Amino acid sequence: MITDKQKGVSLIMTFFIMVIILSVVLAISIILYSEIKVIRNMGNSVVSLYAADSGIEKVLYYDRQAIPLISTGVNCTTQEDCGPDQICDSDSFCKTSAKRGLCAMFDSANNPKYCAEGNSDNGIYCNSQSKVDASGYGKGCDINTCENCQISFITTFDNRKYTTTAKVYPDDSGTFIDSYFAITSKGVFPLSGGAQRQIYILINPLE
Repeated sequence: MITDKQKGVSLIMTFFIMVIILSVVLAISIILYSEIKVIRNMGNSVVSLYAADSGIEKVLYYDRQAIPLISTGVNCTTQEDCGPDQICDSDSFCKTSAKRGLCAMFDSANNPKYCAEGNSDNGIYCNSQSKVDASGYGKGCDINTCENCQISFITTFDNRKYTTTAKVYPDDSGTFIDSYFAITSKGVFPLSGGAQRQIYILINPLE
């Protein structure tokens, strides 16, 4: 009786070939998944970087543009009663611009222009924070001098947010001749476990 010893070999070879093909496919899938994940993280990193930059730009904008008027204590009836770079305000007092806008953040009384009803930028203005409270918001701020102040705020929009801290503080000599102005802003995207990027700038001296 003659037996065929090759019987079933084709089935075994087919099985091994399928295993090899499956292994190659799985390996390629893992590589592609890793690359896709890297590309997605790169995209999230760019968005979070721009979110952090938004915090920086917001501070710089308000510091230069949202400068409140402070009273000089001098009564006036016309503009001529006030000195240079002063205005005669509607409450009959000569007023001049504060040194900068940073120290007026969280102070709706000194920023009525930016605290109008419906203002969407309530991450900084128009809230109930007092100048000195448990959270430390505005602690040490004096809008008349604005030489030792720190403020912090968090803004969330479009599934991203930035946490920003800005402060002005004395120079190395302990004076305010060349005060430092530092801003740190960290962006996150997406909000749930997203990529984070941080920007830090230091301006010295202040003008």
